Amino acid sequence: MIRARSRPAWAEIDADALVANAQLMKSIIWPSQLCAVVKADGYGHGAVIVSKILEENGVDQFAVAHVDEAIELRQAGIVSPILCLAEPSYGAFADALENQVTLTLYTKKALDVLAQNARNLYEMGVLADPNPSYQLKIDTGMHRVGANPKDIREIAEHSRQIGLNLGGFWTHMAVADDPENPVHDEFTKFQIGLFEKSMSQLLADGFTPKFHVANSATGVNYPEARYDMVRSGIALYGCPPSPNTQIAGLRQVISLKSRVVHVRTVGSGERPSYGRIRPTVGEKTVLACVPLGYADGVPRALFDAGAQVLIGGKRRPLAGTVTMDQVIVDCGSDFSVSIGDEVVFLGSQGSETITPNDWASMLGTINYEVITGIGFRVPRILAADVNEVIGSRPTEAEHELG
Repeated sequence: MIRARSRPAWAEIDADALVANAQLMKSIIWPSQLCAVVKADGYGHGAVIVSKILEENGVDQFAVAHVDEAIELRQAGIVSPILCLAEPSYGAFADALENQVTLTLYTKKALDVLAQNARNLYEMGVLADPNPSYQLKIDTGMHRVGANPKDIREIAEHSRQIGLNLGGFWTHMAVADDPENPVHDEFTKFQIGLFEKSMSQLLADGFTPKFHVANSATGVNYPEARYDMVRSGIALYGCPPSPNTQIAGLRQVISLKSRVVHVRTVGSGERPSYGRIRPTVGEKTVLACVPLGYADGVPRALFDAGAQVLIGGKRRPLAGTVTMDQVIVDCGSDFSVSIGDEVVFLGSQGSETITPNDWASMLGTINYEVITGIGFRVPRILAADVNEVIGSRPTEAEHELG
């Protein structure tokens, strides 16, 4: 992650909002346990920052997509259980075992590889137990990854025979965020029923894993499917799982901010930025240049969609095409706008707020893509640390000297 040294641009993380969202989800899904999904760099919020805050505030289970993501958390000092949600390449199994990462598996070959790696590491004195736990995923209809339902008993029994412990059994819901749609509701209930059939078979065969199917939407919309644990991702970050699944009380965790670095006044009919698309109106127009662009997660399509930013507590339209590193903001005849003014792309300023959902609606996408699209060049900074890391507002003279 690049540190905020050469430009005033950052993603601000509200730790209080994150903790409040976790507590809210815990209250909704109780007595089921909460597993915080922190894959994709904590949904763009910074996986290490998010995980440390949550672990310090009572969340003691995490899930990631890749072993490398889990190792990053271990190296940062996270000690809680970490589940890898997809079967990794075989070369990553030893790293997972050494870092106490629980793998999701769904093929007999992968089970054999895990067992062999465990034996090797045990003989080398690296592992204290040659019989690690794993979790088995069943494909109940999303058809992404997971074992075929007809193979579950055979796979589970094979794992027992080679000394592995079935610590979890789970699946993933495809359309649980749209319960008002009869077709989607029927399919979700079909998935739950298929899962429960295999769950009953496993229990009858003497297996007692932790059962879980619910993501944020399922945990809210289908209480019967909370089972032992709910894997909550998007809700923890203050975003509703979908327009059809709203969760009252969620608080937006991330804000995307910058500062004005240059101001100029132009006459009527000038056409800022690439393509010279939109002419200025009025006898004089104040243009503010802001150092965030599409390489930072501000999509070019926002200009055509009519997106605005906040400066001085007011909504201001983009004056021209979003470029790789900068945008130009049309401040009209507001001559009070000056270098150092805070610019909010996502978040609140005064009485105004711009949410990931706002961008998603404009762009024809989902809030997940908006927040995970914030680029690696943008440092993630706790709200309490912004002034220390970014520095106080510069004067125009200080900016020119810099």
